[in-house]
Amino acid sequence: MRVLIIEDDSMVAMIHKEYFNRKEVDFTLDHVSSLKEAELYLESNIPDLVVLDNYLSDGKGVSLLSKLKKYPVVMITAANDIQTVEAALSSGVVDYLVKPFTYQRFSQAIDKVLNFKSLMSKEKVNQEILDDYLSTTKEHEDVDELPKGLSKITLKKIVENLLNKDEGFNTQQIADDLDISRITIRKYLNYMVNMNVLSEDAEYSTSGRPVSIYSIVSKEELKKLLIAYMQNAGQKREISFMLESITKIQ
Repeated sequence: MRVLIIEDDSMVAMIHKEYFNRKEVDFTLDHVSSLKEAELYLESNIPDLVVLDNYLSDGKGVSLLSKLKKYPVVMITAANDIQTVEAALSSGVVDYLVKPFTYQRFSQAIDKVLNFKSLMSKEKVNQEILDDYLSTTKEHEDVDELPKGLSKITLKKIVENLLNKDEGFNTQQIADDLDISRITIRKYLNYMVNMNVLSEDAEYSTSGRPVSIYSIVSKEELKKLLIAYMQNAGQKREISFMLESITKIQ
């Protein structure tokens, strides 16, 4: 299996290679360090997998995704802004890892690619095969589906708003920012408290009533929570597209 690593940091590229070599798969590892080198490589080579960084010496990796639609892509990058994540997942990347990452998470991403390639090698699929693929992929997700009554779209809006907060906030402030009901905002904030990305304390107003004040435990963990749910959504779009393509072929 031929792998193209697009990474301008030689030390990080070495870590990628070391991690690949731990897997019980015969990988041929090629490495380029810029967008230009990647484009030249693709003119005469067909990789089975592309590992892509975003911050390269001559541009951003996401700008290359339109030329990588034929190949499974795993992005491994320090880019954790929602715009980059959304652009990558919308372009169909198989997985997205935020640096720094563990070998276990890296291994899960590679397994996801191997499962995907195995699925795509079949001429036809039935529901049992698809269910098996989806259940295997889901085991690798860090989070399950959102609780009933919560929406990924609304979660995305709220998280993007919270990432601009440097101090504690209450439900009314977020409701006013987003023009969403206070009751709805409270549901999402309480969910994020349960996920340990927000903390909740009580302050007492002049009337003596307690008011919940929320604080961000870690902006990095908050971003990872959203990324995980967006990956779930991207996976579903990928399968829907695949099923549509299979139907057309039949």
